Amino acid sequence: MRAVAVVGAGGTLGPLVVAGLVGEFERVVALDRSDVAEGVAGAEFVRLDVGTEPARLRAALGGVSVIVHLAYDSEDGDQGVLRAVLAAAADVGARHVTLVSSAMVYGAWANNPLPISEDAPVRPNPDTAFAVHKADAERTTLQWRDVGAGRRAALLRPAPAVAGAGTSFVGRAMLAAAPIRTGTDDPPVQFVHLEDLAAAVVLAAREELDGAFNVAPDGWLSAPDLRDLLGARPKIRIPVPLPGRFDRYVAARVGGPVPTGLLPYNRYGWVVANDRLRAAGWRPRYGNDQAFVDADAGMPWDSMNARQRQYLSLGIGAVVIAAVSGVIGWALVRWRRG
Repeated sequence: MRAVAVVGAGGTLGPLVVAGLVGEFERVVALDRSDVAEGVAGAEFVRLDVGTEPARLRAALGGVSVIVHLAYDSEDGDQGVLRAVLAAAADVGARHVTLVSSAMVYGAWANNPLPISEDAPVRPNPDTAFAVHKADAERTTLQWRDVGAGRRAALLRPAPAVAGAGTSFVGRAMLAAAPIRTGTDDPPVQFVHLEDLAAAVVLAAREELDGAFNVAPDGWLSAPDLRDLLGARPKIRIPVPLPGRFDRYVAARVGGPVPTGLLPYNRYGWVVANDRLRAAGWRPRYGNDQAFVDADAGMPWDSMNARQRQYLSLGIGAVVIAAVSGVIGWALVRWRRG
């Protein structure tokens, strides 16, 4: 009996993946600390703390040949859960792991190709902890694959994943950052719909794909495209790059935790090519514009009235003016002392 296990079956992506795997496999086991995915018909649900219950984890994975690992949508970088899953996978003889990583592992750099293929080096921006930890997770997964005969591992690198009903950790942040430009930078952007990402995960597990695969719609949104989609909402342009303030603004707009070190990912293009995944049989149902519109309707900005938006814009302007004044003042002091 061909069986698959989904680790991290809660959250926004997990239930979609579990539902997609039902019917593709004879047995689907969903593991999570919460009961979010418990209602998916046709799947076995096991509630456990993967990182601290190795015996129960091995028992839950008994008879499983394919493992999907989703439990990594945060910035803490704790690889304990991933290592526990890979150790259990080796113990039960699983032969394939699908890891959902991120296109952020390529880094956001001024010399990035347009678009980025899977042959490009992995070079996340060092101050962006989420991207660095995703790259570490990829290396750990590849080490597991390479030390065991017959093992395969698919590394999925999605663009920011968004949807009206639920958006990923990175997707929320990049939606919030969409109206912000820094200096004269106006890079292209991408958004993949959460349903299309779930379909990519199901394909990778079913076909036991091996290697890295970008997950993104065809093409990208240029700066004019994005301005058209944003419509009449005020655009915010920050003349001086201020990484900490940029992160705090994005977090405030999201109303919750977001990746830190996001400034370069707002300044430089990091859009990816999807040719390799398309060649494996994946077809996106949503374009970049459709995914953006579907998800953007739920952002807190859109629930603000005109006065609240004006206050927020004025607040950002005050922060920028204060920052510029501070830089000028510092420069004057240095000039006088010199």
